[in-house]
Amino acid sequence: MADHKKRTKDDRRAERRQELLDAAVVTIRRDGAGVSMEDIAHEAGITKPILYANFGDKAGLADALAKRFTRDLIARFGEVWATSDDTRERVRLAIEAWVAFIESDPHIYRFLSEGSFGAGRRLEDRRLVSDVGVVVARALGEWLREQGADSGPAEPWAYGVLGMVHVTTEWWLDRRTLNRKDLVDYLTSLLWSGLSGNGLDPDRLIDQTVAPRPDSDAGAPGS
Repeated sequence: MADHKKRTKDDRRAERRQELLDAAVVTIRRDGAGVSMEDIAHEAGITKPILYANFGDKAGLADALAKRFTRDLIARFGEVWATSDDTRERVRLAIEAWVAFIESDPHIYRFLSEGSFGAGRRLEDRRLVSDVGVVVARALGEWLREQGADSGPAEPWAYGVLGMVHVTTEWWLDRRTLNRKDLVDYLTSLLWSGLSGNGLDPDRLIDQTVAPRPDSDAGAPGS
């Protein structure tokens, strides 16, 4: 009986947290990435101390939101990866998925990226970049091993790719000097050239989906 009561209490707490995250999404989309905890608490109809009690601080709230959005984004990577047998097209579609996420929800992305790409937090605490980075590094590592090459570069290359796409897309959101298709094509070309320039054959990239592992709790756009 005690275990049942504990599970019921935990379920209610988890459900309440999701409701608070829903309120945060509404507030951020409406008012921008600079919203305060007080703004979010007001939208949720609670006091600010209750919001802090659930998430600790603003970074904790951002981490919880990133868990939600990153899960969806990684699932999207897996979906687009399965739509083509052409490796270059798969890479292009993965970059397109990331750019499309940023463009479709820029306020949410900026709110999350302040904690993910900004200074002052350990990488493992920056869920948006760390969770996606793990998936990309795993795919790169599998490919390098299939090539008979050293898989050592997999992690630095993975985070380098994420940084490149992140910074370039933020620049693009501010400038809009080219259309999204051209942006994605240029990034794909640069990545492809980089792999070829290291003596690798990108066309032999093995069929590795980027779906999360079953035990992963990584999270993306708005579940």
